[in-house]
Amino acid sequence: SHIAANGTLCGVILSSDKTHITNMCRGRVAHPLLISVANIRMNIRNKASLHTFLLLALMPIPRFLHNTTRMCSVLAARLFHHCLDIILDPLKIAAHIGRMMSDPVGNLCYCFTPLVSYIVDSPKAAMVACVRGQTSPITLAKYDQFGDLNPCQT
Repeated sequence: SHIAANGTLCGVILSSDKTHITNMCRGRVAHPLLISVANIRMNIRNKASLHTFLLLALMPIPRFLHNTTRMCSVLAARLFHHCLDIILDPLKIAAHIGRMMSDPVGNLCYCFTPLVSYIVDSPKAAMVACVRGQTSPITLAKYDQFGDLNPCQT
């Protein structure tokens, strides 16, 4: 909760989405996990040609022999969370105790790297937030509570 007097806050942004590599050869699919720094302007970060996101890992996409969809989705979610835990362990340590990093000029800075955003689509956001069905991943609202309480009347 407190940053050292000489420390620098260096927020991290993650992004992930399933990507179809090819439609030939049984439609290969990859699930890249990308990482970026939060101090890059959004209009620059959103341009893919500027390469502001770097590949951090390729997440596994399991195929199960069990044909119960519910069981497979629970196992896939647990696998995804476990892989995230392993991949992000160094980031969690750097966010907690800090780490020496060099800036673009070459000066060393004591940096803390909290995760400030995770860009995903709605189904993946629900899975990352450990909610199911038609539940909001950011509030405790259920689907029947969605909507405007005071709709505009014209």
